[in-house]
Amino acid sequence: MKRPLTLTTRARGSPVRAYRSASASPETRWQAPERQSTAVSTNPPAAGARASPAPARHAVQASLMSLVESHVRSDWRGSPSPLLLRLGEPIDSRLCRHVIRGYTSQGKHLHSVFVFIQMQRVGVRPDSFTFAPVLKSVARLCLREMGRSVHAYAAKANVDGDVYVGTSLVNLYSGCMLIGDAHKVFDEMGERNSVSWNALITGYTHNRKFAEALDLFREMQADGVELTEVTMVGALSACAHLGALSLGKWIHEYIDCYGLCLNEFLGTALVDMYAKCGAVMEMEKVFITMRAKNVYTWNALISGFAMNGHGEAALQAFSRMIMENLKPDGVTFLGILCACCHEGLVDEGKKYFRIMKEEFGLRPGIEHYGCMVDLLGQAGLFSEALHLVQNMDLKPDPIIWRTLLGACRTHRNVPLGRYAARKLLELEPTNAENYVLLSNIYAQDSMWDEIAQLRAVMNQRGIAKVAGCSSIEIGNVVYEFVASDCLKPEVRDLLDDIRKELKQMGYAANTGLALYDIEEEEKESSVAFHSEKIALAFGLMKSPPGSTIRIVKNLRVCQDCHVFFKLVSLVYKRKISLRDRNQFHHFAGGSCSCRDHW
Repeated sequence: MKRPLTLTTRARGSPVRAYRSASASPETRWQAPERQSTAVSTNPPAAGARASPAPARHAVQASLMSLVESHVRSDWRGSPSPLLLRLGEPIDSRLCRHVIRGYTSQGKHLHSVFVFIQMQRVGVRPDSFTFAPVLKSVARLCLREMGRSVHAYAAKANVDGDVYVGTSLVNLYSGCMLIGDAHKVFDEMGERNSVSWNALITGYTHNRKFAEALDLFREMQADGVELTEVTMVGALSACAHLGALSLGKWIHEYIDCYGLCLNEFLGTALVDMYAKCGAVMEMEKVFITMRAKNVYTWNALISGFAMNGHGEAALQAFSRMIMENLKPDGVTFLGILCACCHEGLVDEGKKYFRIMKEEFGLRPGIEHYGCMVDLLGQAGLFSEALHLVQNMDLKPDPIIWRTLLGACRTHRNVPLGRYAARKLLELEPTNAENYVLLSNIYAQDSMWDEIAQLRAVMNQRGIAKVAGCSSIEIGNVVYEFVASDCLKPEVRDLLDDIRKELKQMGYAANTGLALYDIEEEEKESSVAFHSEKIALAFGLMKSPPGSTIRIVKNLRVCQDCHVFFKLVSLVYKRKISLRDRNQFHHFAGGSCSCRDHW
């Protein structure tokens, strides 16, 4: 008998929706073709030409594919003579469907769409089995308007109610970042199966709407639809990004109880979920139990060690990976370089950056250069960091300059910080984070006039700071908080009591980054109600004694909150796991796993 699913839901400590949006998933990062797409007529034509005799079908199909290969680029916009009429052989929908499906399965999506357009030009009516593969190709090419045209064509042909066509439409709109349209198609489907549900759950995950993905997961289970391995991969991805460890563990138990296949994809999703929820031991256990592992599984393990402050373990995992004759890729080395950054392993980072190119023939990407700039900058090696930026193979992007600016803030290097900020603002003049970083550098040296000028520029350009937001999972419910002093009395009182107790231990609020020229008492108040502190107080109130308090924040944790959390872990004898934008901080007994290097 299946146990009912208790899904982690959302409750709001303050009304906010502030999970930081990162770059889209690799699966949705598709490129449109070089040439413009041609919209499909939404009016179904009359019946197509007569069918070709069965013995000659393969020869005609080969001729058609040869003709398509030679004309797909030049004839994309259309020519006076329809391509299919040049074949000199009768063409029917079955033949075209086989050609389209063949191209789609080979990843030749432009060819598939091209044949579909040519069908319209000669009046060959596609059957219901043609729409699914052509919609997949349209999705891969991310041709939004053509996708809508094909959708309208399918509706007029009265095949949009088909479960396969409907599911393909859900995939199309999800992949084109039109998740609202995808859900509308899903709601209008007369028949839905587990593949349809999986498509929408995965779509919400890829569109970074993780809470909605888990809500849909609950609905799917409540409707009695079979939960498959694909379902679990989508749900685990959402759990990983939200830090919903309790639900992630429930899914793991479900997988074990119902004998789902722990293949490379599902196993890797479990490893990634435990890594991003800060459960390193569980991550290792899943990895060990997996029979089949690929490079993505190893990448999840190495990155998991790195983000959780286990740099040496990440390097050891890399050595084991090489011993098992698996070739690392760029993501592998990104995890290794991140591990070196978090641990401050400068020499090791230089070595891996070198062998990445010399021994494995991999060209460093902008992310790898960013890690090296961070590694050198955080170590105070500004000459080397600047030399690397000025001589890198790629043009420095905002990530590079922002990383250098962050290092300048850490070491109070105002001259280089100004230089990096000028380069950064040339590339991203409307990103509030860039102004905040430079303001922090000025605030450390009480340069209030410069801060006032920056704030004036921000106001003039209508640039607003990203609100700090932290979430915490208590009793299968995720609560969200924003930085504010408008708190419930019990939370405010507890925070005041915590501060008084910590002051007896020598705690003094770090007001160096307060961005206003105000009195010290006001500065202390401005850092007292950061969102992670509110979430921590709420966790102390609501979580069982002795349990680990797990918090996720959308921004980088500040120095004051970092000291605050260390002392709370000592005084209240609680383990605290804080995941900020860059890495995990595991607090216990007055220490942090990052060793104060972040």
